[in-house]
Order: sequence, then C-alpha cells, then structure tokens
Amino acid sequence: MEAAKRAAGEAAAALVQPGMVVGLGSGSTARWFTLALARRVADGLRVRAVATSTQTEALAVERGLEVVMLSGRGVDVAVDGADCVDPDLRLTKGAGGALVREKIVGAAARRYVIVVDATKLANALRGRVAVEVIPFGFEHTMGLLESTGGAFALRCDREGNPTASDNGNLLADGEYATIEDPEGLAARLDAVPGVVGHGLFLGMADLVIVGHLDGRVEERSPR
Repeated sequence: MEAAKRAAGEAAAALVQPGMVVGLGSGSTARWFTLALARRVADGLRVRAVATSTQTEALAVERGLEVVMLSGRGVDVAVDGADCVDPDLRLTKGAGGALVREKIVGAAARRYVIVVDATKLANALRGRVAVEVIPFGFEHTMGLLESTGGAFALRCDREGNPTASDNGNLLADGEYATIEDPEGLAARLDAVPGVVGHGLFLGMADLVIVGHLDGRVEERSPR
C-alpha cells in the first residue's frame, strides 16, 4: 500500500502555505507527508514544524525542517495518519504509540487533516484501541480497562519487556470486535484512573485524504 500512502501524504503536503506552523504526525502514511513537506522546504517554502514523536522529530530534522515546541499559538494545520476511519470521520489511532502527543497537537490545530490508504476505511470502528497508562498501579488500571469490554494487554517489545511511550508511560492495547458506541467507550476510558489518554479521536478530523493503489486520492469531510 506504499503507493496509496505516498499519494495521500503528498496531497496533504500541497495544503501547506508559507509561514504556517505545521503539526507532523507519526506513522507510515504521515511519514510520506513529512518527506513531501521537506521537499517543498528544500525548494524554498518557509514553515516551522511541531513533531508528535521523537521518531518524527528525528526524521524532520534530518530532512532540514525547523522543529519547534508546541506553543500557546497552536498550529495552523496538523497532518497525521489513522488506524481506522468510520463514515463520520471518527478515528482510532495509536499503533505507533504516540497517541497522547498526537491528540494534543491535533486539538491545537486550526485544521486537522488525516491521511490514510483505503484499507483503513470501515463502516464502524473496530480492532485495537491503544491506551497510555502511568506505571504506578498499572495492574489495577488494566483490570479497570478490561471492564470496558475490550481484551487488554500491555504492549511489549520482542524481548517481552513493556513498551514505553515518549512520555515514559506504559502502552496497552484493547481489542474490540466492533465499537458500537465510540463516544460512550471514550467516556469510560477517560474515567479510568491511571489512563493518560486513549486512541479514540472523535469529532476532531476536518479532512480525511484517502490514497488508492493507482495513485488517486479522494477527500472526505465531516457530514
């Protein structure tokens, strides 16, 4: 699906205007956006960037982008990927583990643009919902997360060690066959003590750019 991801990322890069502060998302499709934006900067476009992960920041700096901290001014546009998108442009995110910083930057954006390949579209949200939890009391937190109806497990590396977020917290993943009530689930996850943030991004996307294998892109806006 790399051709589809690249098409979506490059289409989003064309939306960036001179002088903007741009939020750089994390993940494979958002990476294509960062690369395309870097090419525009090399050609003379002047922008500043806010990265949502240390990995994205490293890529941006390597490619010559000026990376700054998120300020009270926010960002003009943020571009990020998603794991699943429903017809109302509700999203699940967090496969890369940067969900909390991604949500902070997305909420600070005057325009939040999501780039995906067509396989990420679904009639209803489903699958994995990532959650970031603080280490203190995490076993109790995991038990409370289980009560929301998902099968939760700590995210671990290949050696079996718990994976840490860029914020130094633990990451957990809950599997849901179908999320019938995303808003209700989001409220229940928010209410669990120890949860820093979750991967349900609801009512945030202003535009979804969908890339297809043949290089076509389509745009979807909220209903």
